[in-house]
Order: sequence, then structure tokens, then C-alpha cells
Amino acid sequence: MQPPRRKKQLVRKTITVPGNFRLGCDEFNAALFFECHERFEEIWQLEAGGVRDLYKGLIQIAAGFVHLQRGKFIGAERLLRTALGYLAPYRPDGAMGFDVEEICLAAEDVYRRVVAAGPDGVASVDISRRPYYKFDLAKLPAEARRWKSCGFDDYGRALEMTITVAE
Repeated sequence: MQPPRRKKQLVRKTITVPGNFRLGCDEFNAALFFECHERFEEIWQLEAGGVRDLYKGLIQIAAGFVHLQRGKFIGAERLLRTALGYLAPYRPDGAMGFDVEEICLAAEDVYRRVVAAGPDGVASVDISRRPYYKFDLAKLPAEARRWKSCGFDDYGRALEMTITVAE
């Protein structure tokens, strides 16, 4: 018999884009893919501008790795493939301090290995060989202005944002 599930409650919390970037990168790099996915989703939900698809691509890579950890071929293959599509426009110049080309090259390597392994071998794919999430904090003010990104003022300074999440 499983223990009863704790009922989720709505919680208000204050975030910043750089703070969520930092936490999300740390979580991804520590193989906490679900947590990374949640962290980037918090800012993706607020973003309506030009970097919305950047966030979605980073989220989908993390979600693809959740499926890899669970040995789920279909989810891993689909999410990695679509993530690369979302990230493609950002590859040449990067965005929001991320070297998108570097992330995509590593994700493409994982994608090829997932496809080669197929449904029966996906559980054996080495997830230690994966993208490394990092961003350049010094680039954020200019990038926030360039992309007119949510969570920043007109000078590119990070704003605190209050969100409501289920925990």
C-alpha cells in the first residue's frame, strides 16, 4: 500500500530570471532534470516575447532527460527533437547569456544516441554525456534589452516577480 499523497497547495513566491537561470542550470547539471524543467517553466509562463521559445527549448531538453532517466524512448526522442527545433533560431548568436550552439551540439549527440539505441536500448544511453547548462550573467542586461525580455526593466536590470505555484 502506498502512503497517501500530500495535497498540493498554491504558494506565492518571488523569483527573478537570473535567479531561476542559476538554479535551473545547477539543477540540470546535477541531473535534477524535473526540477530544472519546473524552474525554467516558471519564467517561460511569464515570457511573451522573443525568448519564449528559447525557454521552451531548454525546458524540453530537461524534460527529454526526465524521460531518459525513466527509460522512455518515445518521450525522450520527441522532446529532444522538438527542443532542437525551438532552439534553432538562437544558435548563431546565442540568447540571454546562453551559448545555444554548444547546448544544441551536445543535445544532438544525445538525440543520435537515443535514436540509435531505439526503444529497447534507450535505458542504456549514458546521460552523463549531455549538454551543460550555463549562462553569462554579465551579458544579461544587454540581452534582456535586445530581446525585450520579461522580468527586466528598460535598463536590463532584473525585476522581482511574484508567482503562484502548486507545491
